[in-house]
Amino acid sequence: MKRYIGLDLGTRTLGVAVSDVIGIVHPRPEFRFEKNCYRLAMQHVFSLLDQEQIEDIVLGNPLNMDGSISEGSLRSERFKNALLIERPNLHIFLQDERLTTVAAETEMIQFGYSRKRRKSVIDSSAACIILEDFLSSLSRKENS
Repeated sequence: MKRYIGLDLGTRTLGVAVSDVIGIVHPRPEFRFEKNCYRLAMQHVFSLLDQEQIEDIVLGNPLNMDGSISEGSLRSERFKNALLIERPNLHIFLQDERLTTVAAETEMIQFGYSRKRRKSVIDSSAACIILEDFLSSLSRKENS
């Protein structure tokens, strides 16, 4: 199975998850950067891609609840395009990420994470859900 990096892009943080060869998703430490300083986030992504030897990215697309494009969606699209300018060989998939942060927070509360601990890993947990949803959709397509 192909390996993927899942990303949850915020204005100051980048949640990261990586899938292994059998499709299990693992969180990576979230990356913090100065507000709207996406160049640093891009450099971090390129470093991860090189380290993990991956060329496939699943980037969260935070659509509005009605499915329309949000400011976050535009930010993800700009980030995707900037990555592709520097590395046109990448495969970048936008994945609907509505409610992933809520789902991640709910899951962590159920596991007894403190508020402080949840805050430090919420974006990487959301990146895991984004990547898991993408891999599930691939599996459904293969099985139909």
